[in-house]
Amino acid sequence: MNLYSRYIFTKTVTGFAGFISILISLIWFSRAIGLVRYVTENGVKLSQFLYLFVLILPWLLLFIIPVSIFAAILMIYSRLISSNEITILKNSGLTKLAICRPIAGFAIICSVFCFLISFYLMPFANQQLRLLRFDFRNNYTSLAFNPQTFETLNNLTIYAKNRDEKNNLFGILLHDERSKKYSITITAQKGNIVAEESSALLYMEDGTVQKFNNEDNKSEILNFDNYVFNLTEGKQNNHTPRWNAKERFFQDLLEPEADTDYLELEKFRAEIHQRIVFPLFPIIFSLIALSCILHGQFSRKGTLSNVLMAIFIATVFLATTLTFCDLIASAPGCIPLLYLNVALFIAVSLKFLTNNYRKKS
Repeated sequence: MNLYSRYIFTKTVTGFAGFISILISLIWFSRAIGLVRYVTENGVKLSQFLYLFVLILPWLLLFIIPVSIFAAILMIYSRLISSNEITILKNSGLTKLAICRPIAGFAIICSVFCFLISFYLMPFANQQLRLLRFDFRNNYTSLAFNPQTFETLNNLTIYAKNRDEKNNLFGILLHDERSKKYSITITAQKGNIVAEESSALLYMEDGTVQKFNNEDNKSEILNFDNYVFNLTEGKQNNHTPRWNAKERFFQDLLEPEADTDYLELEKFRAEIHQRIVFPLFPIIFSLIALSCILHGQFSRKGTLSNVLMAIFIATVFLATTLTFCDLIASAPGCIPLLYLNVALFIAVSLKFLTNNYRKKS
């Protein structure tokens, strides 16, 4: 890599790092605010909350990376044009493609990373996210149990009047409506939740159990000295869920189960082509940005019109691509249109980049 290539490459990568950091930070704060209630209601630890955010990053990076490289190219090349650095390179005999060469390699690297995200990291993260959310919803031992607060989880409501330093509960009221056939209401003087293997057990002392039958509207009352209630009864924590389209690896999309219904197959078809096209965004966005910012005669007055043109063309490309991706699920005939759209924007951008600079007369 020669001197000018290293110079442009370093500036663009630095700008890219800045933009992607800003976008991730903005998403972090927006998601954090939205997850505050979810975290407090489910007793999620800070480490688990941070892990949740890491798991949603792969899907977001598929769009953050191309947007960041697009913005970095427009910003850096606009500065190079306004400072006449691009003009110096042009007058030294370099073509547009030669000036763009430092960015081409970086865009290809970003696309390769996006393919890694699309084919492996994203489905893996989505699977882990689903399992983690399921665990949060069914992990009764993680409930905060604030004194004099009703804690509700999956139609199971627990109230404790007081709680000591050892997490012993006093003045317990429990109401269980998980079964459609009956409901159970339990009161106890004290108790404690203990996790044993895959179950969470509530050990209670000195209380009553009232079971109400929903079918015959009859109730039974039992007094007890000691009683053990299984908070996770009826939950299949070891059951492997059936993954949806975004939670499947690419090979699983190509080879679905024999009992997969037609609607799911349509979603799988659309997902397959999205996994192929979306990782190409860094290359396509880079070509659009470069072809627009280097178009026409350079002027120190600014490149605002070129920047606005690049943003408009990139928006049109993104809109048409997402539209075709949505149509593929119900109309397989749109599949060629999706790839034709990608090829068209690449070809037109390359055409503008291969045009020689017009000399002023």
